[in-house]
Amino acid sequence: MKMSNKVYEILKYGLWIFIPAVITFIGTLGQIYGFETEVVVLTISAIATFLGAITGISNINYHKEDYTSDTVGESYEEESEEQE
Repeated sequence: MKMSNKVYEILKYGLWIFIPAVITFIGTLGQIYGFETEVVVLTISAIATFLGAITGISNINYHKEDYTSDTVGESYEEESEEQE
């Protein structure tokens, strides 16, 4: 699965900043006011984990197109020759 850069950036922002903030906010308010928040926090965490996996797969597929095995091998050989 390959996604556009805009979609990737939005998901990355959501997964790294927004969702952890929401989970912390809900968990904290639940503790303060005595609400049961475990189900909500775990559900949001599961969704975030799933989206993180999809984002990671997309990132790997994107980089596979940039670096083929031949190119990586050639780069390694060139670096080895330069060091000698």
